Amino acid sequence: MPIQVEHLTHTYLPGSPFSATAIHDLCLTIEDGEFIGVLGHTGSGKTTFVQHLNGLLKPTVGRVLVDGTDITQKGVSLLDVRKKVGLVFQYPEYQLFEETVAKDVAFGPKNMGLSKVEIDERVRWALVQVGLDAAQVADSSPFELSGGQMRRVAIAGVLAMKPKTLILDEPTAGLDPRGRRSILEMIRRLHAETHMTVIMVSHSMDDIAPLATRLLVMNRGELVMSGTPREVFRHRNELKAIGLGVPQGAELCWRLREAGVPMPDGLYTLPEVRDAILALAGLRPATEADAVQPNAAQSSDAQSRNDQVDAAQSSAAQSSAAQSSDAQSSAAQSSEGPADAARKGANA
Repeated sequence: MPIQVEHLTHTYLPGSPFSATAIHDLCLTIEDGEFIGVLGHTGSGKTTFVQHLNGLLKPTVGRVLVDGTDITQKGVSLLDVRKKVGLVFQYPEYQLFEETVAKDVAFGPKNMGLSKVEIDERVRWALVQVGLDAAQVADSSPFELSGGQMRRVAIAGVLAMKPKTLILDEPTAGLDPRGRRSILEMIRRLHAETHMTVIMVSHSMDDIAPLATRLLVMNRGELVMSGTPREVFRHRNELKAIGLGVPQGAELCWRLREAGVPMPDGLYTLPEVRDAILALAGLRPATEADAVQPNAAQSSDAQSRNDQVDAAQSSAAQSSAAQSSDAQSSAAQSSEGPADAARKGANA
């Protein structure tokens, strides 16, 4: 179910003194199964763009086609569109309103006219997909849950409609580091297991870098860059010029190259940068098999390296001790007074 965006322009309050164009002549196609990262600073048009994809906003100019249907035309059922394209707003927990988790997740399927049996099945399935135990939370009030759990419930409410495309607008906003990692891992697993198309809006390069198969970079309502993460993050200076950056791995690699270290081009995740550094040092990166059961040769090599390290540390310690002793002797001599010198002369 590809999504095609053709010459999309959106102007807020057109014809008024407060008119502002948020999207300028945007053209792109999103293929089935892609994981799209939409990047841009605040005010770049990211949210305005994704809200067109399920009919929440109507374009001023242009059109959006979902599965070949122009959703901007009159008479198109927006309910049918939103069965296919689900949108999770930023801070979605603010939209929770039912008295129990199960009722909140069931809201969408109920509006689709499904039977109670199918609604219950979808509620259980959706809660499992977001990592919640239906038996534990289904009858609880969503407002008794933690912030991260409330966000999972809100995402489950969209998943329960079983859309083919899931849009997530800043899904980690406001979460602590642990909650952010948990939500990102849930999204990664969801994409890997269901193969649904995922479109994730974010301003965090480190959040999106390990997940997306393609990045769309927006600035002032225009699409200024599109490509794989490796292609996009090569343009560090251009990204910085529009108020963005690159992931920590790409920044570290860039600075090492500036310092004269011959790092390969295009690295952007910390694990691959680590492996490149180890390779340059002549050390093979450890594998899982090495960690589980090292063979005799590896043990011997490891022991040899440990012996070398111990010898180096011992030599360094001895050298440091000798230097300290010399320094103390020199200090003692320099602190001698006239009386000390006279006593030494008399003894001689």
